Amino acid sequence: MGCIKGAWRLDIGLMILYQMTLFFSVQMLFVIFLEYMPKTHCTEDRYCYKLKNKCMSDFDRHSDSDVCPFASTNFDQCVVAANKTDFYSAQYEYQQDCTGLKYFSSSTSTFLGTLVGNLILGYLSDTIGRRPVYIFSILLGVPSVILSAALNDVMSFYIFRFLVGFAIAGTLTVGWTYASEMVIPSRRFRLRTFPNWANARMMQVGVSWLAGEWRLASYLCAALSATVLPMIWYLPESPVFLEQKKKYKRAERSREKIAGICQLEYEPKAREEMQDLKKITPIKLLKSPVLRTNFLVLCWMWFYVGMSVYITDLNSGDMAENFYVGQFLCGLVLTVSKIMIGILEPKIPWLGRRCLFISSQIIAILAYITILTALWTRNKVSWWYTVAYILAYAGQSLCLETCYLSLAELMPTDVRTISGALMNILMKIGTILASTTKPIKFWYEPLLFIINTIICTGGLIIVWKYLPESKNMNMQLVGQDDIDEDEDDDSNKTEKPSEIPSEATKSVKTSTEATEMESEVETEKSSTS
Repeated sequence: MGCIKGAWRLDIGLMILYQMTLFFSVQMLFVIFLEYMPKTHCTEDRYCYKLKNKCMSDFDRHSDSDVCPFASTNFDQCVVAANKTDFYSAQYEYQQDCTGLKYFSSSTSTFLGTLVGNLILGYLSDTIGRRPVYIFSILLGVPSVILSAALNDVMSFYIFRFLVGFAIAGTLTVGWTYASEMVIPSRRFRLRTFPNWANARMMQVGVSWLAGEWRLASYLCAALSATVLPMIWYLPESPVFLEQKKKYKRAERSREKIAGICQLEYEPKAREEMQDLKKITPIKLLKSPVLRTNFLVLCWMWFYVGMSVYITDLNSGDMAENFYVGQFLCGLVLTVSKIMIGILEPKIPWLGRRCLFISSQIIAILAYITILTALWTRNKVSWWYTVAYILAYAGQSLCLETCYLSLAELMPTDVRTISGALMNILMKIGTILASTTKPIKFWYEPLLFIINTIICTGGLIIVWKYLPESKNMNMQLVGQDDIDEDEDDDSNKTEKPSEIPSEATKSVKTSTEATEMESEVETEKSSTS
């Protein structure tokens, strides 16, 4: 980035950082590979059969093979084809779903870790800062990925997959909050479009295809994820967070370092007085009718979208004839959609969060209805079933992107990460419920998509009625007008003298000024949020 100067230099760096953070976080979807099983299998005496579920021992042996008849002329070629495994998974090796762990899969272990992590890391992020929790999450997560594959033991595998999930709670919630507070508001949407979950998914599919087996794939994913650490180590703490905590000297040093990264001279903008921001606690958030409504709507969005996305995703292994092609196409369609939206969003004023969510949800619901039609008419192997499945995944995933954007723009800075943590907990409850629906696929598969159609229709109605538009919201001022003055905690009285700037008139521009004056060099010198 040596040829790039100005605020774009920081924003591009943040996009790279966030993309690699998502690559680590997509370990949540690596469970699809960890639990993958082929459709057919052959025993040592070359008796081939179709798998009824994920257990290689669960079959009824007949006098002749159901898949490769012993008397067939192409018996040898049939055995080779029937015994082919696209990916050598942990399930293939351990067969843990065929033991007492049948109802406690590796995906459930990972999602439980994420749930517990959100309980702890969200609070710590709003208390001690975004950056320390971000660094801790990577330092914990990368070794856990390695150890989950290095130790040849099922219980160790489950324990370290739990720790991977715990670390993902930090990279998902804290990583997004940190990046969204650092980037210029007019580029906040692009932070969710150009670096995105779909790109991370395609990267993971590529790594898994190259590795061919789960242990090597885990080592490669850990090595690539470790690139996040030097990037976040070099960047400063979010000045938005520091200013909200009245730590003005640290915020000034942070902005000065940001100016150095942008290769611009740091010149604090003089102002008559520093804006007095009210401290917003979780109790005050719940007392405010506006903030409370926004919070409850976001909670519902995160829960039902998380559940529907993972019901769709965790059961996507056989949506196409080729396992890798299906997984790659899901990521490709989603990332192309996000990039197109990222390009159009700044140019189309009405393309806000509400419009994106509602239109994406309608597409997903129509796709679920098409999937049900294919299953009921026994057309699961048709091309239009695969297309409908990809559209269902892409549409529901775009709804999830809106959840993240609305969280950052509708929740106050004081409680932004802890609110995100609570919503991530609700989403993880939804994903855990989704992981328990996998037996339904072998019992009555249409029920999976009947569930999705019902909850997504209910979610669409609530969002249509209650979700406010938040495009280009000034994140530093969120909720300030919704809290009564007499409820303020007199936070100025608790401010430490050492944290007050030496020049009372020194200040840094708010994110609103950054949006209005983005084209001016002065803004690029002092604004990153």
